[in-house]
Amino acid sequence: MNKDWLNIDLKTKIDNSGYLEENFSFCSLFGKFGPNQTEVRLSAMEYATQILFFFGAIGVFNSLLVSLYFLLNKSLSLLPNRIFGCFLLVLNLRVLKSVFYSFSTTEPIAFLQSGPYFFLLIGPLFLTYVQMLVKSKPKLNRYWKIHLAFWIFITLGLHLLLPFHHHVALAKEVLLPLINLQWLAYILVSVVILRPTLSKLQTGTPTQQWLCLLILAMLILWAVYFFVSFRYFISGSIAFSLLFYAFYIYFVFHKKVAQSIFTRVRRGNARIIKQQEANHLLERLRILMQEEKPFVNPNLKSVDIAQQLDISTHEFSHLINEYLNKTFTDFINEYRVEEAKQLIATQSRYTLEAIGNQSGFNSKSAFYKAFKKFQGTTPGRFKG
Repeated sequence: MNKDWLNIDLKTKIDNSGYLEENFSFCSLFGKFGPNQTEVRLSAMEYATQILFFFGAIGVFNSLLVSLYFLLNKSLSLLPNRIFGCFLLVLNLRVLKSVFYSFSTTEPIAFLQSGPYFFLLIGPLFLTYVQMLVKSKPKLNRYWKIHLAFWIFITLGLHLLLPFHHHVALAKEVLLPLINLQWLAYILVSVVILRPTLSKLQTGTPTQQWLCLLILAMLILWAVYFFVSFRYFISGSIAFSLLFYAFYIYFVFHKKVAQSIFTRVRRGNARIIKQQEANHLLERLRILMQEEKPFVNPNLKSVDIAQQLDISTHEFSHLINEYLNKTFTDFINEYRVEEAKQLIATQSRYTLEAIGNQSGFNSKSAFYKAFKKFQGTTPGRFKG
């Protein structure tokens, strides 16, 4: 055993591991121990490195498969599932970078040289997923494509204008902290959206509970990556692996909860909704229509309401046809007419056409026809 070999081994295998470098000093070990003892210490170091790499990478690999499953599986083709798949994929790449950074021994690696710019997509994708499940701001939900396109444009712009391999110090010391703060800002906005749920978490729906736990997991990951130095970045991937397997094991043993959160597209005949479940769904539907007023969107479709109730479009149609004896069009227009009546009574300065538009009707003729059907008179005569 010679001293040069020790120096090479230290440089190529151990140097990037903060945990191991902190606990062992090879120079002091060589001075205190004989060759055989030094080899034992080096073997222990290599073994510990492999263990850390295993725990850091195993969760990343499996969650990568899960993200691709959400993106490619036809039965999970509903938009919230696809957005979740994109979010999980980008977060995976973020964590994978920390694994590469901690254990890579050759420079440059193309993946590391891509820089941290795509981390900007984690927060926007997460918030989009939360809003699609909660539907707390119907008007904002219409612009999710513009929202994501903006951050994709910013990400590509940074790659082109400030390539990482030419601006390493700027990216690590200035841009990365700002990107982490942007991630935190999106997490906090998600907390605000779910604030009404937090006070009644135990009685909330499975979807609401899932989102609250997901936000908590995001806060834990953010804290690890924000407060831990580059030397200990492997801790981020280990934390990610623990969180991933905690959720995964829970859903394996609670498949009905997973099915209610990650709604699948059902093929063939829709299942029959029994009376007790129908009463629960109708109550949720009533609260949804009164509090969030999705009917003011003139482009509202039955699939939009079905997604918010965590049921398929066929099941939603069965619900309103069988238990309300109404078509989807009549069901929505009835709420629009009631909204128009309130606006006529309180907003006298608005024209009837403007009131119809604000109520969700996309034309004056549709407004007058629906109003006549449900009220037996025209909006003008009703106004007096």
